[in-house]
Amino acid sequence: MLVIEPIHGLSNYLRVVFSYYKKACELNEELIVIWSVTSECNGFFLDYFEPVKNITFKKENTDKLKINYKGCYSYNENYNIDYSMLKPLIKIKNIIVSKMNILNNDYNAIHVRRTDHSNLAKKKNKYTSDEMFFDFLDKKKDNKCIYIATDNKITYNEFKDKYKDKIKIIYHNEINEIRKTSLLDAITDIYMCVYATSFMGSGYSSYSKLITLLREINKK
Repeated sequence: MLVIEPIHGLSNYLRVVFSYYKKACELNEELIVIWSVTSECNGFFLDYFEPVKNITFKKENTDKLKINYKGCYSYNENYNIDYSMLKPLIKIKNIIVSKMNILNNDYNAIHVRRTDHSNLAKKKNKYTSDEMFFDFLDKKKDNKCIYIATDNKITYNEFKDKYKDKIKIIYHNEINEIRKTSLLDAITDIYMCVYATSFMGSGYSSYSKLITLLREINKK
């Protein structure tokens, strides 16, 4: 068996899990995932997603298993990670569907990554400014509703002030942790972006990358 312990945020966790899942399948091994609930990833996988065949999720390493990998990177940077086995629970799907219905199931979405990520993205010269998102949305000229996925209420309010009635979904309730939104809200944001008619993400964001990969699966 392979035993892994992902770290950091949700998209990092999922990248590690599903890249090592691919390797475990190649080796015909069971994958054990130590999914620690932390301030950065504040929820347990099985409370939000369906079980995955041949993956056992544990909140703690109570059996003192030898960890084959602990970190936030994929098994191999050349791996094409397959997220097709990632399925939200019915109760999560129902929340997503209810929000999509409010937007007539036809809307544009953006993921605006801010807070702690902005400086890192700027250092990598991959920062996506508000003006770049404005340009993306303004060029649409289709009068569709807009979904804003963001970790920053100030950012949400800036877009709400500009686009007013096009933004019909109110911002999440903030929590006093590193991640200002709950894991449920983060997952909802992901799939609202996945099912959007068009999407623009933030540069140097693993969260935006995850959305893009899930959108590719959704088109198949």
